[in-house]
Amino acid sequence: MAETKQSNDNNKVSAIPTKREIWRQFSNDDLVRQANHITDHEMAMLQRTALLGECHSPKDLLFMLTVIRQGDDSR
Repeated sequence: MAETKQSNDNNKVSAIPTKREIWRQFSNDDLVRQANHITDHEMAMLQRTALLGECHSPKDLLFMLTVIRQGDDSR
């Protein structure tokens, strides 16, 4: 079941996905993980960062993956 956030627009409830919902969608997508060769270590790092900052879609998580990889000298 989708979580919702309350909008300030006349107290309407909209189906804006939460950070946790976006993370669940991303982390359960095996095709994306395989296509991007995402390691378990990277998934753990992404999970921590996904819940801290602004995350509006799975594409934001792929951007964060790029940033993580640029900062990881062992890759």
